[in-house]
Amino acid sequence: MWFLAILIAFLPRFFRLIYPYAWFEDSAYLYHAFAFKSGLKPFIHTLCVHPPTIEYLLALLYEIFGVSYLVAEIFTGLVVSITVLFLFDIVRRIFNKYIALLVITIFSFSSLLFRYHIFEREIFTLFLSVLILWFVANKRLTSFYAAALGGLAGIGFGIKFSGLIILLSLAGYFLFQRNLRAIIFILIGFALITAFTWGYFLIKFKEPAFHQLLTFHFFKGIGVSFKTRFFEIFVRDLNYIWLLGGSGIILYAIKSEKFFIFPLLLFSGYVLFFLFISTTCWPHNMIDLLLPLSLGNGFSLTYLYKFLKFSRKNLLPVILIGVMFLIFASIIKPSYYTGFGYIPRYEVRKVASFIKENTPDRFPIHAPHYIANEAQRFKVVDYEELIGPYYLLMDILKNPNDVEKKKLLSSTWYELVEKTLPLWRYDLNEMIIQRKISCAVWDSISVEWSLMYVIDKYYEEKSGLFSRNGYKVKYSSQFYKVWLVN
Repeated sequence: MWFLAILIAFLPRFFRLIYPYAWFEDSAYLYHAFAFKSGLKPFIHTLCVHPPTIEYLLALLYEIFGVSYLVAEIFTGLVVSITVLFLFDIVRRIFNKYIALLVITIFSFSSLLFRYHIFEREIFTLFLSVLILWFVANKRLTSFYAAALGGLAGIGFGIKFSGLIILLSLAGYFLFQRNLRAIIFILIGFALITAFTWGYFLIKFKEPAFHQLLTFHFFKGIGVSFKTRFFEIFVRDLNYIWLLGGSGIILYAIKSEKFFIFPLLLFSGYVLFFLFISTTCWPHNMIDLLLPLSLGNGFSLTYLYKFLKFSRKNLLPVILIGVMFLIFASIIKPSYYTGFGYIPRYEVRKVASFIKENTPDRFPIHAPHYIANEAQRFKVVDYEELIGPYYLLMDILKNPNDVEKKKLLSSTWYELVEKTLPLWRYDLNEMIIQRKISCAVWDSISVEWSLMYVIDKYYEEKSGLFSRNGYKVKYSSQFYKVWLVN
């Protein structure tokens, strides 16, 4: 059975690695790792709204294996595969080895894991949640292990804020058991790791780190509706995992076995935060829900097996499973399964090689993060999506009575990004006019670069921003145009 589990863990990741198209998302993390390896500083030279812990880890991997998104992708694939094996060991102990194989198959083929195959923060917080549950399932709790569990939650908090949900879920699990000693040592472990990660960045980089890591999260505009979040994020991006996972969550909530308190609190915490509290909710936020929903799948499969074997028993749970299955089957579409697009790998290699061969090492470029990373060139503006709202934040902090700028905060996130463009885009245009960038990349395929593509094209058509200021298209393909200084 372990051999099959290993195949289920590694083969999907290997297939994704050799698939000719990659899905680039949140590629700023790739670029930041290259920037830190090259001597730039977080919060000063790059915009970091999470502690850049995994970026520093990736920078170390770049130092060893070279700078390429493939290094990040292989590392992510290994982390996901190990997560699958830990999940298998957990589920086989709770249910049985056959249910465990089905559960990890459902988990391993999640479209979220295919979509976020390169480098995403929640991949690592998911691994930590599974590892914590594995320790809870397999180890006799001592003070050392309790502190270690708190330390793992602290590492999660050092990756992103969702580590707090891991901590609260873990504390809630032991509070349910009335084990106050364990909670104390968990908090000690969490505090030590948090002091090391957050303390380092806040002490070393002071005010910029404080505003980017903390203040910025309160300046993200207004949130979208519950309906939009639920149907267009929760249902769409977790897709088929809801078919049996939704009923399974309800079943193990009713059963109230102590072991399931931790994943149930995880589920509740993430759902509460991203459905009702956070002003932004993205598909990658759903990755953390794969653990509780996978256990939900295991629960439903177990009840179905018991019903088939002992048909007169477990009728009510099977009715619930059937009803929930039909509900989700009616709203889940095959098109919801994403993750196999959308950028040809060979095109990324070609355009990055061209930039490396035709631009100076330290001359900044105007390009998407993943292209800058692969070409090993510095960006003239880091994080085009966040820089406008961040500048707005800094302006409001300097002039708290500026009513007009405060009104912008009543916008949704996408509206806020567009409305704050004037805070930085005109400066970029001036740098282009003065030929202070060595090249500009028109990326017509990347979702993350779509706004910049439209703006660059608009300025060129309106005023010849590039062609009239000494730039010529020296590389052109179906997806990319590269403007070089003539």
